[in-house]
Amino acid sequence: MPMDDRSTFSYKSPNVFGRIAVAWKLIIGLRGQELQSVGSWIERNYAQSGRVVGFIRFVGWAVKSMLVDIPNALVGVTFAKPMSKVSYWLAADNPVKNHPWASQPNARLPEACEVVVIGAGFTGAACAYHWSKRNGGQMVLLEMNEAASGASGRNEGVVVMGRFHAYVKKMMLDDLPRVRPDLDSAQRERLAEKFAEAYVRAAYKNADYDLSRPFATRGFGVDYARVGWVQGQTDDSQDYLDYSVRESYEKGLRRLGLGRAEAGPGIDRHEGRVRVEDTGDRYAVHTNRGTITARYVINATESYTAALHPEFIGKLVPIQTNAAFAEGGPAAMKEHVAMGGPNSWFGKHPDGVILGTGGITLDYTQAGRIRPSRFLTNYIITEIQHIFGHSPMHVFREWSCTAGFTDDEYPIVGLLDGKNQYIIAGMCGSGSGVHFNGARHVVDHILGIEGPDDYPEQFFSPTRVLDPEAHLWPE
Repeated sequence: MPMDDRSTFSYKSPNVFGRIAVAWKLIIGLRGQELQSVGSWIERNYAQSGRVVGFIRFVGWAVKSMLVDIPNALVGVTFAKPMSKVSYWLAADNPVKNHPWASQPNARLPEACEVVVIGAGFTGAACAYHWSKRNGGQMVLLEMNEAASGASGRNEGVVVMGRFHAYVKKMMLDDLPRVRPDLDSAQRERLAEKFAEAYVRAAYKNADYDLSRPFATRGFGVDYARVGWVQGQTDDSQDYLDYSVRESYEKGLRRLGLGRAEAGPGIDRHEGRVRVEDTGDRYAVHTNRGTITARYVINATESYTAALHPEFIGKLVPIQTNAAFAEGGPAAMKEHVAMGGPNSWFGKHPDGVILGTGGITLDYTQAGRIRPSRFLTNYIITEIQHIFGHSPMHVFREWSCTAGFTDDEYPIVGLLDGKNQYIIAGMCGSGSGVHFNGARHVVDHILGIEGPDDYPEQFFSPTRVLDPEAHLWPE
C-alpha cells in the first residue's frame, strides 16, 4: 500500500489461508543466522524454565508468532523491491567520502606522524576530536572503507552513556566463575560490584555535562528532560569535564578528523587489511597505500580487532544486530524517544520508524558483514504494532552491523602491548559515552596530561580478557 493511502487504511484480520501463506514464507526464508539465535533467545526469555521446558515454550511462541501475531501485524505493511541495505544514517551525503583521494587523486600518506588511529568510527573520531584540541603533533586516522561505515554508521541513532549498574554487575557475575574460580560467591559479588561502579563512573562522566547548549548552536535538538535524562551534578566533578567537553564543542565540530589541519588529525581512507609492526621506539603501520611510522598507535577497530590482532580471536567477538527503517508507523509513538525491551529497540523519526534487534555471534572473519534478517524485521514490527496499535508501514531499508563483545561484556581501554599501542574496544553496542571518555583518557595519557583515572588497569586492561590468570585484579 502506498504511504499516501494511509488515511484510507482500515485493519482487516487475515483469513486462515493468508496466515498459512505468511507462516510458510517465514519458514522458507529462515537462514542459519536465525536458527543460530534460538539458543540466545531461549536463554534470554525462558532461562528460569530449564532447557527442555524453555525449548517447548520457544516452539509455542514461534508457532503463535508465525500463524497469529506476525500475520496480524503485517496487514498494511509493504516491503520495497529491491530492498536497500544502506543504513538510514549512511544514506546521507558523506562530505569526506574517499578522503583525501576524491579531491587529490595523487595524494600520499605521510611517512611519519605522532599517532596513528586505526578505525574512523565513534572511537576513532573521538580520538581525533580530543587530539585536535591538545596541540600534540600530527595524528592520522585510517579507515579501510569510509568514515563511520561500520557499526557507528549502522546504529540505533541514540547517544547513550553506557549500560546500567545492575546490568554490568550481572554480566560480571555471570563470567567471574569462569575467570576467577578461586573466589567464593560472596567474593564474586563484591568484585562484580566494584567492576560495575568503575564502569558507571567512567561511562556516565559525560552525562554530568549538559550537551544541549553546544549542540543546539549547531542545529541539533537535545532535550534531556524529554528523553528521561536525570543526572546529579556536583562541583567537584565539573572542572575537568568542562575542559574535556565544553572546550571541544564550543570551538566547533568541523575539525573532528574530517580534514587535514596543521598539527591536527587527518582522515585517510585505504583498502585492505592494516598490519602494525613494532620496530622498537616506533611502530610501522602498513597499508595498501603505504607505510606510516608513528610513536603511538590507537586501535579503534572494535569487532574487526581480531583480524588485526589474532590474540583476540574468540575473546573479542563480532555480534550481529539487525535493523530496518520504515515509512509510516503508529501515530501514538512519540518522536525522538528511544524505546525497547529485552528483544528489540525502536524509535520514531519525522519520516518514519527505525527498529532493530540482534544477538547473533559471528566468526571474526565475518565482522562487518551486512546480512539483515527479514524474520527479525517482521518480529519487531509485530512488537511495535502490539504496543502502539496497528498502522501501515513501508519498509525500504534493512541492514545489519557487528559490535565487539567480550565474554563479560565489559570494555577494554588501555595499553595493548605495555609500550605505546593502545586499544579502546568491547563496547557491546552501547557505549557512546564510553567511546568519548575512553578516547579522552587515552589521548591525555599519551600527552601526559594529568586528570582523573577513569579507566584503571585492574578493571579495563586488555589482560583481563587475554590472560585472566596474569591480570592484576582489584582486591
